[in-house]
Amino acid sequence: MKKVKKEKVIGPVVPVSYNRSILAAFEKQAKGKTCPLCNIKFSLASYRSHMNVCKVADDDDEIKVMASYTREEAILLRAGPEIVLGEENSGQEIPVNPKKKRRTGEEQLESTPNPPVVQAFDFDVPGPSTSSENLDPPSESSEVRSVEKEIKKSPVWENRRRSTRLAQNSQKSQSESQEAIVKKETATVLEVLASINNFETRIANSDRPTPYYVKYGDFYADNFWLPSDIITFYRFVECLSDGAKCLLVRLFVRKPNWYHLEKLEQKYTEILNIRGAAVELMKWEFISDDSTLKTLNEALRISDITVLKNVAKKFKIDGNKNRQDLVQSLRKFALSQQSIFGGTGSVELAVLKSLKTELGTCIKIKDEMVDLFKCLFTLYCPVTTNSANVIDNPASTNVYQDLLYMMLSVENGSAEFPAPNPCPNIASFYKNRAMLMEYVTAKALESSLVLQMSNGDHDIALDLAIDAKEFLDQMPLEQKKYYESLEIHERKFTSIWVHTRCCGHATSVLEKQKKYGMAVEWQKDLLITNKDVQSCCLDSRGMWWDRMLLNLDSHLKEKTECAKMIQIALTDSSILEKELLSIQDRALKLKEMPPDFRPPLNIGTPMKRVITARTISKSLGDGRVNRFVFRDEEKEEDVECSVEEAARRWYIENDEFTTGVHDEGATWHTLFGLLFYDIIFCTDAVMASVWHSEVQDCPSDLSNTLYLKRKEKFEERFEWLKDADQETIEDNIRRIWGMKQNETNRECSWKHFQSGIEDCVSIFQCIPRPAMLSIFRRLAENYRNSRSGFPDLTLWNPEKKTVAVIEVKGPGDRLSTKQRLWLSFFADNGIKAEVCHVEAQNSRLLV
Repeated sequence: MKKVKKEKVIGPVVPVSYNRSILAAFEKQAKGKTCPLCNIKFSLASYRSHMNVCKVADDDDEIKVMASYTREEAILLRAGPEIVLGEENSGQEIPVNPKKKRRTGEEQLESTPNPPVVQAFDFDVPGPSTSSENLDPPSESSEVRSVEKEIKKSPVWENRRRSTRLAQNSQKSQSESQEAIVKKETATVLEVLASINNFETRIANSDRPTPYYVKYGDFYADNFWLPSDIITFYRFVECLSDGAKCLLVRLFVRKPNWYHLEKLEQKYTEILNIRGAAVELMKWEFISDDSTLKTLNEALRISDITVLKNVAKKFKIDGNKNRQDLVQSLRKFALSQQSIFGGTGSVELAVLKSLKTELGTCIKIKDEMVDLFKCLFTLYCPVTTNSANVIDNPASTNVYQDLLYMMLSVENGSAEFPAPNPCPNIASFYKNRAMLMEYVTAKALESSLVLQMSNGDHDIALDLAIDAKEFLDQMPLEQKKYYESLEIHERKFTSIWVHTRCCGHATSVLEKQKKYGMAVEWQKDLLITNKDVQSCCLDSRGMWWDRMLLNLDSHLKEKTECAKMIQIALTDSSILEKELLSIQDRALKLKEMPPDFRPPLNIGTPMKRVITARTISKSLGDGRVNRFVFRDEEKEEDVECSVEEAARRWYIENDEFTTGVHDEGATWHTLFGLLFYDIIFCTDAVMASVWHSEVQDCPSDLSNTLYLKRKEKFEERFEWLKDADQETIEDNIRRIWGMKQNETNRECSWKHFQSGIEDCVSIFQCIPRPAMLSIFRRLAENYRNSRSGFPDLTLWNPEKKTVAVIEVKGPGDRLSTKQRLWLSFFADNGIKAEVCHVEAQNSRLLV
């Protein structure tokens, strides 16, 4: 037990504590200790003498004697080799303070391939240089020889040598290569690519799978990256062991916080020697150790309740609190207590030191490493790492983690994508590293802004949006013109696009804060005043127009200004039809509009049907008002279902349809993808610029220039579909289905067809050919405008060759503009399209 040195106390002498008293000493002697060999209890006075003579029985199976030495032999063994004073080395200069080697454990030996056996007379120490006395070397002791002989024959010695040889053989190739790398401070891109190839070759020869995160494909030129970037890539591939690579990737996909090494060891059991991996990463400067943990807030953030209670107890703070209260108490104590010199810094440092002691070893990936690898992954797959994915799918909070999962899925064969594999192209629209880093920083800002909005921290979110606005204002004009010259599917992966979208988020924040006047000012700047961002965020401009008109009309009551803005909005060609219809509806209700106003869109009113469905009459406490149920006759019980399922069952039971799915357009998208697969997912040289990595599930221009870049091929396919016989088209559908049914792509949703290809063919047979061509032409020519808004249900009858689409609305629901557009389009092309309003019919039964 380590003794703690106590400070000398000046003042009156206090009574000696009980554990320091004579009585306690006698009690300790009386308790004694138990011999671990013979399991007999002895007093402390006789315990040591007994251990010197205690023997192990010959028939003891639990203990094995590795070596036996007499007292004299043990003393000589501890003393080390014998000193030789000879004349042959008397002229050599030996350092006065020879370098000592630290012993870290019983099994740690020198790292030479064959550690030399300790000899009795290997070490020479020169005598005094001025001495003329002849010192004869002493004769070799027979006892030392016997001890040496026993050591060499000892099983412990043999096991140590055997384990050392195994460890050296497993690390021999890596240590030899690292000897030349230790001094290497620069590298080229060609060397990095050569290292990746060599690494894959070594892995292939060792029958181990290549880590999916090492396959990066192509790189930019040397003058694109900083020298420190290239040497970092080189060291990652060439210097780090597999365990260190794996640990670095694990730290990269997590939040860049401090982590307990012990907890990481428990979590990532696939990394065999996680502590050795951490040492490697610190050696090559990929991660930081806890010596750089210098702020109290960071230490408090990673401390669990046990650590906090131990530290609170040390500083005599009440520890009977929850974690949040303990953090507040420790922070308040550190900032309120003054040291003897009047400041609070030393007290804060003392609390920090105690926290670090309780925490143990902590590591954190360096921020510059995070940014660098984000840049690399952005180049590898800008589509998957786009921060817009976080907006569309709030559950996807880490796009880089999603990318690595997709890479792993491709590597182990559990997922297939339509992109070429390997993909020979790389995002080539970044002129320099600074431009790429600006985009990566903008994505991080937007992700943080969206997170703050979802958490309700509107002030912080607005501050981030202001930072984005300042960045746009300070961007050089030449750089803005370059971004404008890019194609749309490339421009959306630039910093100006992301920062413009962040300014759009600011308008939503201001509206939630009910600052409608400020929101209108931001919206006018995006839509009218700031000409530099007119070509950015084309998908969002219609929504910004619609929100600005709503603020002017409903919240600010500025009717005249609203009418003026409507006329300007109708001239913006980037507005989608769904927002254009909303603007048209507002204009028709506004008295201040000119009398000669003509609506740009003409759509009819959809057919309506009202049905009733049973609901649970009691609330279950989750806020849902209507819980629909249907009767399962086989199980003789009521089963809860969605409102769409209730409507689907009603149509199957009461109308002419025999098959139906709740797909929200997935059925129509799947047919579109099957009939135009080779055109949409074309990977030839002409379409090379829209494929950037092997994990893309769609071309990057799907929502922008899908038709324009493939117009000739689309028209040829439409002509073929117009004249081809039914059997030929069905054979083509079956052929593509069989080839691609295991593939993940943006168009085809295989799971919605319960009977597989036959369900898909049966609905195709029910769709009139002219209507099908019109629907698919609308999708192809304006995919961005028409990809969503399909009705909820698709119903068909293979025998009667009839098909219908149904939009289901529960109590209180209303049609959106894009749903109205699709219902009108289906009806205009001869397909039955209805709005089904489901009214609740209370039931006394509970599920």
